[in-house]
Amino acid sequence: MTDSPLHELIIADDDAGIRDMLARAFAKDFRVSAAKDGAEAIALLDRGRPAAVLVDEMMPGATGTQVLEHAKTLYPDVPRLLMTASNDTERAMGAINRGEIHRFYSKPLKVIEVRRAVLDLVERAHSEEALRTELRALRVLKETSLARGFITRVVLLGGSAERGDRVEAAARTRNFAVTRVVAGADMPAALMAQAADVVVLLRDDSIDVRALALLAHSVDEATAVVIVDGEPDVSHAVEALEVGAVDYIAAPYPDEATLARRLERAAARPRSLRDMRRLTFDLIVANRELAMARKRAEQEHLKLLNAMIRALEARDSYTAGHTDRVAGISVRCGQTLGLDVLRQENLRMGALLHDIGKIGVRDDVLLKPARLSAAEFEVIKTHTTIGASLLREIEQFQCIVPIVRGHHEKLDGSGYPDRLAGEAISLEVRIVSASDVLDALTSTRPYRRGSAPEEAFHIIDDVIGSHLDGAVVGALKQLHKEGRLTDLLQTDGDKTDGPAPYRF
Repeated sequence: MTDSPLHELIIADDDAGIRDMLARAFAKDFRVSAAKDGAEAIALLDRGRPAAVLVDEMMPGATGTQVLEHAKTLYPDVPRLLMTASNDTERAMGAINRGEIHRFYSKPLKVIEVRRAVLDLVERAHSEEALRTELRALRVLKETSLARGFITRVVLLGGSAERGDRVEAAARTRNFAVTRVVAGADMPAALMAQAADVVVLLRDDSIDVRALALLAHSVDEATAVVIVDGEPDVSHAVEALEVGAVDYIAAPYPDEATLARRLERAAARPRSLRDMRRLTFDLIVANRELAMARKRAEQEHLKLLNAMIRALEARDSYTAGHTDRVAGISVRCGQTLGLDVLRQENLRMGALLHDIGKIGVRDDVLLKPARLSAAEFEVIKTHTTIGASLLREIEQFQCIVPIVRGHHEKLDGSGYPDRLAGEAISLEVRIVSASDVLDALTSTRPYRRGSAPEEAFHIIDDVIGSHLDGAVVGALKQLHKEGRLTDLLQTDGDKTDGPAPYRF
């Protein structure tokens, strides 16, 4: 386990005795990297993704909360744990309220308890990452029936009108379907009537938080529980962690836009879990209904495509992360521009597979750690036609062939491979093209540094109308302004150092 860089545990404490004690406790489980202050811990985070981060609150250089806030920005899914002295509980409360930590422990530490929690959180994080990886593969197999399941359901339980109104207003900005239940006697029936994506408990003396959270998870373990408290309370925050709440929110409450983003994040995991179930079920049903000959042929096509995707990811690690990010950016852009759920799913699939043709590009070009020559660029350009050819013979991918073939077309007709211009380029292609450019600009490569998002948009502004669609770029800027691209754009590394960023 300790051989993998993904199993590094970062421990930060200005007390050498505590660092040594924890390092010994985790020596068999992780490759431990110890930091004596907050600045050193941040430097370790910038170096690469750890399995978990365990830090003290009061340190020179940066506080534990600041370190974990940085960790959350870089690696939102990495478990984050905070150690505090007995008089630092208010700081821990603040960190819990902002969603920056998964657990906190008061000193003196119970090392066995801390070790058990870290191992459990890391195992859960790895399981969820495996789930996301499998989901990406299953989405390649998805047929249009997925469009039935894109409504996010939020159930609000509790009698606090003020808190309930704030949460409902925030949820409706994301077009979530909201059900409110005030009477305690009606709450169990509401939870059992239909599985919710997010259950929000408006905590007060009339709410049995443990019982309702347990019931919600027993109906569907994928349901995300969010607790909205009347005022900060350490015991309530600890209880929220114990019952498996994904977020704990207490006064002072965030503004509507921030609250909406937190609800959106809470809904992401149940959406992914249910997508996978639905995809798997649909695939089984489809296979039973198809004639055996057609089923065998389609399965062979899909197996081959999946193998090609995995082979491409193995050849070029940049492609795997890049396609996932472009898919996420494209779907959110499509939502902002009002695409219906079916077009959103086609957009997602097209973005995930837009670079599949690179499987046919030779290694000395695809993996070259420097700018391509003119001749080499002509070779890399063939990935658009290669990808379209790979997918054209598979019926269920007909709708995304234009995206794969056309994602390097430009509005002025100077793109490739077909030199399409203006309205001849579909909106889906324009969205993937702009999302592709944005991710490319903000991604650091061996031969150039990535741009900060603001710098990237400044560069993009120069090619609106000639290369990229102004309405699509406007939607991306809106998403960035609302903070809804933070988890998708690469923010690691020092954007001010290194060679100049890419320009058109």
